[in-house]
Amino acid sequence: MSTHTIQYEGIELEFELIRKDVKYINLRVNKHGKVVVSASKKVPLTVIQDFVESKSLWIITHLAEIEKLRQNLPPTGFYEGKTLYYLGKPYQLVLSKGSSHIEIQDDKIQMTSNSTTENALRDEYLLWLKQQAYLKFEKVMDHIYPLVAPYGIKRPTIQVRNMKTLWGSCTTEGNTIRLNLQLMKSSEDCIEQVVLHELAHFLHKNHSEEFYAFLSARMPDWKDRKGKLESKFKDGV
Repeated sequence: MSTHTIQYEGIELEFELIRKDVKYINLRVNKHGKVVVSASKKVPLTVIQDFVESKSLWIITHLAEIEKLRQNLPPTGFYEGKTLYYLGKPYQLVLSKGSSHIEIQDDKIQMTSNSTTENALRDEYLLWLKQQAYLKFEKVMDHIYPLVAPYGIKRPTIQVRNMKTLWGSCTTEGNTIRLNLQLMKSSEDCIEQVVLHELAHFLHKNHSEEFYAFLSARMPDWKDRKGKLESKFKDGV
């Protein structure tokens, strides 16, 4: 691996070059904002530099998008005074020593624990959040399921998972829906959107025109709800 730079309209772009047995020159911008290029040992460096220069505008655009995402990321960690979201509202975390107990009081989440490390406190909080999620998601299902019941869909079993990339998923054969624990940080209308989305898949397996027509007929503002879910309620826990 070696590091090189090219110039594009006065902007210096750095890239890491990896020599490997590949047919074409490959270029990507990774999640850390690094430009990585892989190419065969047979390809001259000048050819690679010309290739990277030809992709300069694409690279700059992607680097800007990554920086924007970085700026919007909530601070990580689990500590006294941290802002946590619960059902669409921000709360301040208050920690105290004692027997395990969590409750919401006014604008604060009061957490009592004998745990001493940040990771243990976080895990304890997520376990409590998961317990609340099962109760809340079933109530949302009570409200949303009647919208699809006339189509012969059996009420599915809800499973809760702390997922990184999906808000929900379903298994039609097992009649189960998996909902992301992180949904508990969003407002109820956002949770409703995800539940209806997964229920609709019991009729329409793919994201076809029929699928979205079915969704829109029962929740005309689902796009607004989805947009809110994607842009708000993140607290880094």
